[in-house]
Amino acid sequence: MCRDALAREKLLPSEPEAIRIDRFVEKHFNCSISYEDLGEGVLGCTLFNPNGSVKMIGISSRLDDDTPVGQRRERATVAHEAGHGLMHATLFMSSLDQGRLDLGAHARENLNFKERRILCRNGDIKEAAGGQRSYDGRWWEWQANRAIGGLLLPGALVRKAVAEFLKHAAITSSASLPASAREAAVTQVAEVFEVNPAVARIRLAEMFPAAAGQEEF
Repeated sequence: MCRDALAREKLLPSEPEAIRIDRFVEKHFNCSISYEDLGEGVLGCTLFNPNGSVKMIGISSRLDDDTPVGQRRERATVAHEAGHGLMHATLFMSSLDQGRLDLGAHARENLNFKERRILCRNGDIKEAAGGQRSYDGRWWEWQANRAIGGLLLPGALVRKAVAEFLKHAAITSSASLPASAREAAVTQVAEVFEVNPAVARIRLAEMFPAAAGQEEF
């Protein structure tokens, strides 16, 4: 879904480079990104129109502290909010009865159906939580976190970026990432795609799971 959306907007590069995520939001959702102080612990929010289209994506102005780490964390937050825009419009369409949706008690913490808004805090965004992969039942946040990798680190481009570190099985030719090269690959991906190492590490773990002994076959 993320790859196809980037391609539709002609923002999927042919070679590894940083994705223009701000431009993607502006083109794909035809809305602006608002950078403002959203309050303590709030990193981003997505507002929807009654028809489910994205009205605005808001990003905390506290994220960009003029350091590469802050700027890259901001990019991850934009991608997370874009994930909400791509996948969760139906939650806010006025034609639906949201009261019938079984979202659990956790929904009250960041879903506001009256204001048609998703409010994301520190623990909601995977990178902000230090790359933790815990699941607390809020499937909409889990999905938006997956969009960080899908939008900022398209699989085919990541494979090109780490080609020099991959090892190919003798019989199946399947690619794996040796443990000895994993951190070097993380550094490479982080620099090429302008993401923090935590994001690069998670994406590489998804694409090339560590499996003891598997590299021998």
